[in-house]
Parts: sequence; structure tokens; C-alpha cells
Amino acid sequence: MADVDWLADILWPDHPPAAPDAALQNLIFRLRGQLRDRGVSDALRVVTAAPGYSLVVDRSDVDSLLFMDRCHNAEALVATDPAAAVETVDAAESLWQGRAYGEFSDQPWVRSEVEALGQMRVHTAEVAAEAQLRTGHAAEAATRLAAIADEHPYRESLHLLLMQALWRADRAADALEVYRTLRQRLSVDLGTEPAQRVQDLHTRILSGAPSRSVAQATPAGAEEVTGSIIGRTDDLAELEQRLGDSGMVTVVGPGGVGKTALVRRFVRDRDNVWFTELSAVSTPDAVVHSVVSATGVTVRRDLDVLDALTESLVPRTGLLVLDNCEHVADTAAELARTVRGRCRGVTILATSRVALGIDGEQVSVLEPLDTPSPGASASSIAESPSVQLFCARAHARDRRFALTDENASAVAEICRRLDGLPLGLELAATKARAIPPEVLVQRLQWRFRILRGARATAPRHRSLHALVDWSYGLLSEASRRLFDTLAVFPSRFDLDDAEELAESTGALARPDVADAVAELVDTSMLAVESGGYHMLETLRAFGIRQLEDSEHLEAVRAAHAAWVADWLAPLGRDLFGPGHVAAAARVTTRLDDIRAAIECVTDRDPQVASRLLEGVIPYLELSMSTEVTGWARRVIARLPSPDEHGDGAAAWAVAAGGARFDGDLSAAERYARTGLASQPAPAVEAYLLMMLEEVALFQGDADTALLRAHAVQDTAVAAQMAGVAHMAAATTVLIRVYQGQASGDGGCSGDHCTVAIELAATCDSSGEDVVAAWCRYVAGECILDSDPVRAATLLDSSIAEAKRNGDRYLLGVAMVSRASIEARHGSPEMAAELFVDVVGHWRDAGNWTHQWVSLRTVVDILARLDRFEPAALLLD
Repeated sequence: MADVDWLADILWPDHPPAAPDAALQNLIFRLRGQLRDRGVSDALRVVTAAPGYSLVVDRSDVDSLLFMDRCHNAEALVATDPAAAVETVDAAESLWQGRAYGEFSDQPWVRSEVEALGQMRVHTAEVAAEAQLRTGHAAEAATRLAAIADEHPYRESLHLLLMQALWRADRAADALEVYRTLRQRLSVDLGTEPAQRVQDLHTRILSGAPSRSVAQATPAGAEEVTGSIIGRTDDLAELEQRLGDSGMVTVVGPGGVGKTALVRRFVRDRDNVWFTELSAVSTPDAVVHSVVSATGVTVRRDLDVLDALTESLVPRTGLLVLDNCEHVADTAAELARTVRGRCRGVTILATSRVALGIDGEQVSVLEPLDTPSPGASASSIAESPSVQLFCARAHARDRRFALTDENASAVAEICRRLDGLPLGLELAATKARAIPPEVLVQRLQWRFRILRGARATAPRHRSLHALVDWSYGLLSEASRRLFDTLAVFPSRFDLDDAEELAESTGALARPDVADAVAELVDTSMLAVESGGYHMLETLRAFGIRQLEDSEHLEAVRAAHAAWVADWLAPLGRDLFGPGHVAAAARVTTRLDDIRAAIECVTDRDPQVASRLLEGVIPYLELSMSTEVTGWARRVIARLPSPDEHGDGAAAWAVAAGGARFDGDLSAAERYARTGLASQPAPAVEAYLLMMLEEVALFQGDADTALLRAHAVQDTAVAAQMAGVAHMAAATTVLIRVYQGQASGDGGCSGDHCTVAIELAATCDSSGEDVVAAWCRYVAGECILDSDPVRAATLLDSSIAEAKRNGDRYLLGVAMVSRASIEARHGSPEMAAELFVDVVGHWRDAGNWTHQWVSLRTVVDILARLDRFEPAALLLD
């Protein structure tokens, strides 16, 4: 069925008539008259079917449908009657008379269908070649495949069959040349190697093994897939085949067609899958950082984040899923192109409403589920995938629901009116408990005639837009207001979050939110997730559109950002306190909300952005996050310097923290001093002073560092931040040890160690786990030379606690000291092995301040091992 708006856009794309419905009706009337005049009105009928028109025609009279049917028939015959399979393919091929859809082939409304037919044509040629190989006609198979091989230079399944056909036709040299050409194309153009099965065949040809011993090639897409979701068995098999062919597949289709569900089922039982949900991100940096989070890699701070990501992925093997790419398609395409070019072990599976458009990409078009034909019998209706999905969801809502002879035709009509779209079917099924299908179908028809997507909406989305609008219209007024407001949440939220935002925006009073949320869940407008809720992407987009139309979007987004700042900013006071690890964990779980808030206010209100950054300081100290310090740099670029109002001090503080990790100590000091001149709150002031203290320590100025440590301690006490004060006290101990080492007086190291251990015990008793771990590191550092065995025990404890707390900063410095014990008192060979991990840790973090210190020790070790040449290279 084609709805009126979709047809009108095709017929009058630039200058639509004032009344497109009437104009289209007039054209349909004239078309029907011409069909009658030509005597074909019985075989070809145009039927009015709200909200548009349907073409009733036998499948055998439509070349594209007949071609697909013959292709499927041929594939089914390969194993049992290969000769008949070849004949069927040839009959299918005879239907082609040029490019599919002729002069209209480049039009957007038919482009995906043209692509699908073209891909099926190639696939069918492979099926015919497989059948010819089975019947011993290898030369004919080679001729068939060679004719199209150059048009598909990266399709490995085609080249595999061509190599096999040439080999079995006693043309081994030609088969090897096909492999050489394919390998060169993949290496130069895509930065990858042929699939293992292609390499294996190449090896067998080189070995001189008899060609007849080669196993029959499996027809592309013929692998059995079990445990499928409803109606998607063939789609799963196609996805398997395409991904094996190219290593880069994008599943495209309209919102609500089930792209994400299909991909989640596809990867469910696979290993090494990195699933990246992109619906909640909107900036290039956030896209890449989302992939970083999904893959669990650590990225170097001194590299562009995409370069750092690909560097970390080079040695790894896995499947990277990029889900919901359409709103960040350019960035996702660049990321996919770069990863594919540099990381040979990584295959990519994306979902989007549009193809990413990169070389080597295969596009898998996911169509709506098949719907019953008009007038179908009750048994045929029951076999329809769309009906099965509707009934499964309706039965899950109401155990009494069942498909019967009485309601089958109504259910079939609902499925047809909803175009077989899974999301639409699921939304409609939620009404079955309250509204019988026979009544629901009448209401659906009425709503569809009134509710249509705006002309600016993409044509393929209009029926879904109308459906969501219909479900939206069935909500109570209070639930509609809440639905719109909740659409600004980019990912999971809980009831408290919903109550806070609804009250702050005036959408609903707090006591009324729970009932409205329950209604949204019952109607599938909200999904339950891990004790909270999330909104499907298509529904969220609809809610955002409602806010735009009512001119409330900016206000609600600003309220969301203010809400994030309200709970996030106080987390800054958890720095080094009992709540430090929990504060960092909360930031980790709410990164999508924080990203959205930062994006909203960075240009509009950098002072609010600075409040947001104050709350991420505990997270930064554990993670050394490049994303967070990138936010700070963008914010300070929009702040006065210094900020006389004091609202931007936290942004300067986070920027200083990032610069000290980067090794840019002059920038770190400059940012910290600017922050101190911006009238910071006591908690931020303590952190700024801590940055100045660390800068002095890294620069080797122990006296200045000691003075600044005392200033940190005094400020922290005044701010009632005992953990920060204890951290400053631990740093004071460390500085005094370094002063003693510099003066040649190491006699007090044991006393300093005792102080640090006592301080660790104090922190343990007060729950300051992060500082306690640092204190054990300091204690070990005090006695590295005087009692290396005990020092190793203390450092091993510190390393274990750092891993438990997620403290990458402490983990690195403790690893350095632990390796130094081996360098000074143990085996240089063992020290060298430990320093490999140390150097890798700092490289991945991009922390060059500590990397240079580590490399100096590595030079000493290399010299002791008489490895003077690499030592000299490091010093160069």
C-alpha cells in the first residue's frame, strides 16, 4: 500500500498542488480508465485502501517479483537438482532488460529496491555457479563469474567460487591470479586481508592438491540459523552471508522495522562483540568515545581519539556493532572507514536509516514483516509473520487473547494497515487487552485518515509517524505531557529522575508522575530496563518533535541540563572521600545525560557547564578521561579569563587536571592560576591548589611543592573535605622522602613509612579507600631501597586496590615503583618485563608526565643489560 503523501512527494516533489489528495484521486480515476480501455482492468487493478492506494496484480506479471521468486526457487534446488537450479537462474536472468526501474533507478524512493535487486542478481549468479560446479561444468561456472567479478571487486564469496571454478577447470594459474588481484585490492583499498576460507583455498591450490578434493562451496546465505526472532530467519541468514563476504554490513530500514532487534539476536551467541548504542549521542567526539567505552580499550591522551582508538584495536579481533547511526551518519562512516582500514581483525555491523556510503560496505535492507493477503483464509492468516508477532505480543499482555476464526480477518487488517512494521504491531497489540481487534481496526482506520506525518517527514517514515501519533493520542493529557518531557533523556532513567524533571519543567506535579509513568509503560511508550526506564529511539524522536512543535524543546533541554548539574556538581565534594568511587561510578553510568547537558549549555551558559565539570573531578582523577578534559577546554574557551564571577573556576580546574596528565605542565599551572583568580568555592580551590602542588613536584621543585601541599591541606580542612586533607598529608610525606633522597639523607625513610601506614589506617577506618591505597603506595615508596621486600608487599596491595577502585592514575605510579624494585634489587630481566606493562599503561593513557619518568628508568635497566643501542635511542 502506498499512502497519499508518499505518492504526492514522488509526483510533485518541488511544486505540490494545493490539494494533493484531490489531484491524486483525479490521476487514479484517469489511470483506471486507461486500464479499462486497454482491457487489462481485471488483471491489474488500483484499489483504494486508506490511507492510500494498493496495486492488485499477480506476482508473475511483475518482473521484479518474478525474478525474486525464481532466485529463491533456484537456491532451493542447488542441493537436490543442480541442473534445474541453473535453468531457473537463467530464466530469472532473462527478465533483465537493463537497469532495474529504468529511468527512475536513481530516484530516492526506489534506490534501496534497486540496490536489493542488484545484490540478489549477484547472489543468484553465485548460486548458479555453485550448481554448475556440482554438475561438473567448472568452465561454464568460471565464465559466468568472471563476467561480473570486476563489478564487485571486494565480494570475497564471488572470488572464492571463481578461484574454485578456475582450479577445477585446470586453470590453476588463473585462479592464483584472481587471488593475487583480490588480495592487492583488499590490502590497498581497505587495509585488510582476504577471509580465512579464501586464504585456505589459495594454500591448497599452491600445494598442488587435486582440485576434485575441494569441498563444495556453500551457497551464500545458506547457513542454518536457529532460535530466530519472529519472521526474521531469512534476514539472519542474509546477514551472516553478507558479513562473511565483506566484513562491513549496514542494516538499513525505517524506524521501528526491527533493525536493532535483528542485530541483537544476530550477536547474542557470539564472542568478542562490542555493542555501541549511538542513539543517545550527537557529536563526533561522543560517537568515538562511545565506541571506546563499548570496546573497553584505553586511549592515549597525546593522540586524536579516533587514532588512539584504532591503535588500541589493531591487535584485537571482534565484531563492532554501531547501532542507530542515522543522526551521526558522517561521523559513523568516518569511524567505520578508519577502523576497517587499520584494524584487520575487526568486522563492523551497523544499523541506520541510511547507508553509511563507504567502500566495501554491504547494505542489508530490512523490510517490514509479510502481511496476509486480502481475503486470505484463517489458516493462512495464522502463518503470516506479522500476525504471529501481533498475537505473541497481545497474548503476553492478556493470556486470554487468541487468534480465532472470528477475529482473524480484523487482526490481518490491522497488520496490513500498519505495513507489517514490528514497532507498530507491538504498539497496537498493547491495546488488545482493552479493545477487541474488530473495534481496534475501525479506530485505526479513522486515526490514519486524520493523523499523517508532516510533508517534511521522510516518506518511508510516514506510516510509522502516523502510528506513533495515534498511540500518543490515546494517552491521557498528563501522560502526553510527561512523554514529551521524558524524551530529552538520552538513555536509561528512573522514577526519581522523571519526577524531578517533570516538576522542574511544570509538565506534572511530582505526586502525579508515577501514575503517568505506569500508563506509558502499559502502552509500550516506555520500556522497563534494570529497575528504570528507557524510551525507544523512534518514540524519543517523536517526543522531541512534539517539543519542537510546541516551542518547548530548548526550555526542557535546559531544565534537563540544570537537573544534571544539580545532582552532579555536589559529587565534586566526594573527591578522595568515602564516596569517591561511588561518585565516579555514577558519572560512568550517566555519561549520556552528562554529554547531553554539556552539549546543551557549553555555548549557551558556560557557567552551568562549569558546574557540571565540578562534579566529574572524582571521575577524572580515577579515569584520566580525555573526553572530560576535552569538555573543559571547550568551556574555558568561552569563559572570561579570569572569571570575575567565579562560576567558571571548576572548568579551569578540570582543564588543569587534564593538562598535567598530558605533560603540559606550563598549561596546567596557567589554568590552575586562572581558576584561583576566579573566586572558586573551597572544594574547587583545594583541587586547583593540588594541581599547582603536582606541577611543582613534577618539575622537581620539592620546596615549592611542600608549601603548596600545606596550602591544600589547610584549604581542605576549611572546606571540611577530610579525604583531600589526608591526600595532601600523604603527598607531604612523599615530598619529604624525595627531599631526603636529594640531600643524601635517607635515614628517616622508615619513620616516613610508619607515618604513611598510620595514615592509611586512618583512611581505612573512615572509608577513604582511594586515599588509603595511595598511602600504601607512599609507604612502599619510602622504603624502596631500605626494605625492598616489605615495599613490594605494600605496592602489590596498592596495585590491587587501585584495580578494585578503577584508579588508573594510582595503578600506573604503583606499577612504576614495583618495577623499580626489581630494577634496583632484583633481576634486570624481570624489571624489563614489568616496565613493558608500565610503558604500555602510560602510553594508552597518554600520560607523558609519568611516561618520561618511566623511560629514564628503562634506560638505566637497558644499560645494566648492556643494551646500549636501544638505551641511546630512547635518550635521542
